Formats: sequence, structure tokens, C-alpha cells
Amino acid sequence: MMRSFLIVASDSSRASWSAELAALAPESSPILLTGSLLEAVQYLAVHQLSPSHMVLDIGSRGQEMLPEIDQLAQQCEPGTRVLVVGDTNDIVLYRGLLSRGVIDYLPMPAAPTEVIRLLSTLPTAAAPVVTAPRTSSGEKRVIAFVSAGSGDGGSTVALNTAYALSQLFNGSTILVDMDYQFGMVAKNINLQNQYGIGDLFDNPDHGLDATFIKRMVASYGNLHVITAPADLRYMPTVSAETIRNLITTLQLTYDNVVIDLPHVCLPWVAAVMQEATHIVLVAQLWLKSVSHAARLMRVFRELHIQMQRVTPVINRSGAKFKEAIDARDFERVCGTTIRYHLGNDIKTVVNAEAAGRTVLEMEPSELSNGFQRLARGLANKQPSEQGPPPLRGGLFARLKG
Repeated sequence: MMRSFLIVASDSSRASWSAELAALAPESSPILLTGSLLEAVQYLAVHQLSPSHMVLDIGSRGQEMLPEIDQLAQQCEPGTRVLVVGDTNDIVLYRGLLSRGVIDYLPMPAAPTEVIRLLSTLPTAAAPVVTAPRTSSGEKRVIAFVSAGSGDGGSTVALNTAYALSQLFNGSTILVDMDYQFGMVAKNINLQNQYGIGDLFDNPDHGLDATFIKRMVASYGNLHVITAPADLRYMPTVSAETIRNLITTLQLTYDNVVIDLPHVCLPWVAAVMQEATHIVLVAQLWLKSVSHAARLMRVFRELHIQMQRVTPVINRSGAKFKEAIDARDFERVCGTTIRYHLGNDIKTVVNAEAAGRTVLEMEPSELSNGFQRLARGLANKQPSEQGPPPLRGGLFARLKG
């Protein structure tokens, strides 16, 4: 039960939203204020109140309001539950809020039911770490696709699985083609976009904000895409932190962030794997692919990536190679279990690429069914293997000073 509940709206245009939120609150008489956070500080000081739960609407303001959050914290008892909503997609703001003990930041329009649910969830040592704001549709996923060997079809599997996620399941989906030099996602679906991942890779110090991200994104039906450059370029130096900021920023808007990784070993590629809630390892049952898959599995373990997050997928299952490997030998050598098999239907893949479409937009086939099964499995899989994290500290978790 909420002992006292304060709702601060940034302006009168949020009045109906605040009223709906107040109506859902377990507290019988929630306090509704309209104005700035400093006005809320003054109100609490004058009335000598310390709410147990607060929802703060900061409107379009950004990180400049963090000092006001600090002042508000001084009026609160330890353990106050604070949730912030607003119109700004700013990774610096988001991290600043979390460091102060705010339980989450939701972009508007935030569903009042989701706000109440988050406020009512008791913090425990076994509670999941919030790595990015959640939307009303639920779980956030970062799904990285990597080919065991060059030519194993990781990009094809990433594109068709992302399309399946965008069409068949609730939740917004974006596909990021991070194969800076040889990315083919845009070409395979005839997607034209002047901007893309090159804007970030070529200018890694460029600040990430909603306007910059919007410029990078192109649409293919319900699927949003960040494309790779159309021309071959030398690989620039990109920091792991830049990639982490991109992923976190995308999670402000999208439920499913699907990343097609290049077949290279670089620190920022490892950073994507560490940030991912799911890693789809695409391989084939032949000697080169199995050898590379085993090497990647060792890398995953060295990066302390839990094996439950790794989903091995055999592409072109049923193909006959001169050096064919048995599925059981693959599992033995790689120390993992094959989760999915995708049929050997080269004709459908070639026809789809020639038409500039995904496999799921062609005639129904066993291969399209396979992509749907894979998407369904990823959508239903919960990334609970990360283990119990420590409780987050911050101003709202400490004594008034």
C-alpha cells in the first residue's frame, strides 16, 4: 500500500493523464501538483511531507533538471519510490536518474497502468536490473546475430527473424545492420536511406539524441532499420561505449533491438554481445563452421556471457556437404545444444532477395515457418539467467543529509 503518493505534472496539458494515474493509485488521496520540480520541493517543505511514492513529469527538459532531483531527494525519507516520465530521449539524463535511485524513466505517453505497476513492485535483491526504460508492451530485448563462419547466413537469419518479430508479435522492432563494410540488409529489401550506421561510425563523438536517431532510421513496413553504408569503406575506430550508448538509446523507443554483427573480432563487437539479452549463433553443419562456432563459444565464456543467452541455430539444415558434421558432433564440440534448424531452401532465399523482399513475404514454406518459430522462441524467452543483482543505491535510498 502506498502511504502517500505525489504526482507532479509539467503543465496543464498533462491534467487528464495525471487524473487517470491518480485514479489508479492505491493511495486514497494522492497529491496532484502542476509545475516545476522546484515548486514541488517548496510544497513538500511547507507542508512537511515526505511521500513514499512519486511520479515526476519533466516534460521536454533534459539533464539540466538533475540538480532539482537532488533537491527533491532532500525532502524525502530513505526508500522513497520515484519514477520519472518525460518527452526526452537522452542517455545522459537516463543514467543520471538511475544513479540517483530513480527506479525507471518512461517516455511519454506512458501508460498509467505501467507506472502503477512499476511503483508497486517491491525492490528485492532478486529483482531484475533495469538496463533501459520499459515501454507499456513489456520486456526489452537486445538480440545479436552472429555467423559462426563467413557465409553461414547470419544476416539473412537476422533480417527475416526481425521481420517476423515486427509482424507477428506485439512490440516495436528495429534491425541495426552493424556490418559497416559489407552490410546487405538494405540491398536485400530494396531499402533506400541517405543515412545509417555510417553516421555514427564515421562520427563516433556525435551526441545521441532523438533527432539523430530518427535521421538514421528507415522503415520497411512495421520494421525499422538502421542500414550499413552502400559503399565499401575502411573500418573507423569506434569505442565500445559508443555502441552501448546507441543500444541503450534505442531501447528508449523499441522493445526489440535486433543487431546484425559483422564477422570480425573488435572490442565494440564484444560490447554488443555483452549487452545482448540473446545471442543467436548461426552455423552450418560443416567443418569450418563448427570449428568457428566452437571458438566463439569459448569467447562467450571468456566474456562471462551466460550460456542460456546463446541460441545456436543451424542454417541450411539438410544440406549435403563434402565435410558434413553430425548435429550431435556439433553439440559435443561446441559444448552447447542446438535450439533451432532452418531448412535448406536456397531457392526461396534467392527469389526473395531478387524481389527485394523477406522470405516471410514469399509463398509459405518450411523456411518461413522456421523463421517464425525462431522469432516466437526469442520473444518468449526471458533473460533471467543474469542472476540476482545488487540493489541500486542513490539519493532516494540514503538518509537525508
